[in-house]
Amino acid sequence: MNKSKPKLILGMPRTFSIYKVMVDRLEQLGFEVIDISYDDDVFKYKNLWDRFVNLIRKSIFNDKGYKNRLKFKSLGNAVLKKLEQIEGKADYCLLIRADIYPMEVIEEICLKSNKAIAYQWDGVERYPAIKPLIGLFDRFYVFDRRDASSESSNYLSATNFYFGHLNHKEIIPLKKTFFFIGSFMKCRWEEIQRTAKCIIQNDGIPNFLLFTKDENITNHYTCDGIKFIDTPINYEETIKLTLENQVVVDFLTNVHTGLSFRVFEAIGYQRKLVTNNVDVKKYDFYHPNNIYILDNETRSLADFINEPYIVIEDEVLQKYNFDYWIKNMLEN
Repeated sequence: MNKSKPKLILGMPRTFSIYKVMVDRLEQLGFEVIDISYDDDVFKYKNLWDRFVNLIRKSIFNDKGYKNRLKFKSLGNAVLKKLEQIEGKADYCLLIRADIYPMEVIEEICLKSNKAIAYQWDGVERYPAIKPLIGLFDRFYVFDRRDASSESSNYLSATNFYFGHLNHKEIIPLKKTFFFIGSFMKCRWEEIQRTAKCIIQNDGIPNFLLFTKDENITNHYTCDGIKFIDTPINYEETIKLTLENQVVVDFLTNVHTGLSFRVFEAIGYQRKLVTNNVDVKKYDFYHPNNIYILDNETRSLADFINEPYIVIEDEVLQKYNFDYWIKNMLEN
């Protein structure tokens, strides 16, 4: 008799469609996946009253999760139907950014699974609505070492990852090309613009894509090497663009110190990395030939790009591959 597949409930935001890649890979790895992800970022307040109530609850009652409950009420019907259809219990549930779900829904998810795990792939302080939910899980992982060290033992340390199966080694990157993609944030525009100019001054080619639908932004903020897009690029296409460039560029926001997906994609796909995150020096894959830390170097960017790439040991690379990551997340 064939052993039945392990059943896993997966819930996460659908932003940039990374959830599709994750579901596909989990199924390839032998899991039966019950996908309860939903588009939490398409929510709009129905009226001014809902917006006002959220403001009052957040500022006066310190209720950081009220808006997320509104979102789920508006967008989460399909999730509830899928939970109702689960027979027996799933072996695992994995919620990434669990704060997008109301507490009562998470309680129902946990009842439907033998092992409940959460991973906060963004800073806890950036999304504080997660805090009252942490105790619902058997294990709660954070990607920011600062979060892990400053809180109780309920906070377990993890990292982001890369999808090894998306590494199309036949793609040869164009030399001296630097790729960055992200949403426009006014607070980091100056650094992004300054980096693009520095790349050009060092005979490099910046291929920077910033997402925004605000035409006032695209008209006001201009810089050679930076292009604005008004339609999100899905995750697999983003990886293809990453592979076509020699250098991945990463900009840390000021709300956490954890390493972004861009860092692990650069490492996993053997591309050089330019980042402003000094914490990258603390990791076992760091090598100065491969990683340039903005405002923290005595050498020029031109010197860095001309240094030979140092191949990272496969044992180190595999630690950050999704296939290993998910096994470690579920079985430890």
